[in-house]
Amino acid sequence: MGRVYVVSVIVGGVSGFRMAIASQGGIVAHLGFALLAVAWLFTTTRGFLRIRAGDDVDHRAWMIRSYSLTFAAVTLRLYLPLSLIAGVPFEIAYPVIAWLCWVPNLVVAERSFVRRRAMPQLSAS
Repeated sequence: MGRVYVVSVIVGGVSGFRMAIASQGGIVAHLGFALLAVAWLFTTTRGFLRIRAGDDVDHRAWMIRSYSLTFAAVTLRLYLPLSLIAGVPFEIAYPVIAWLCWVPNLVVAERSFVRRRAMPQLSAS
């Protein structure tokens, strides 16, 4: 299953990067989506390399980060209609959502899952 995920992220990340260049919303949206694609490819690659090296703990941390970035597709689809319902014009909302769809996901994953799990290991040593 992991290999299928890695291949899927490679296809999605490369495609996402190409699409970021042509996205609506100007340079702010382009950068938001392009950095999402780069971060997604990077975190997945790091997770893959860590499991190949036999490091289960780091593999898990990197894959949690990767999955939080995968979930950006879901959060984008939640934020867009909510912003329209709230009356925020698309031209204003879209560049902001290009960042909001993934940065908070990554922060929550890091603080709630990666750091909290690492804390007991640090205090035990």
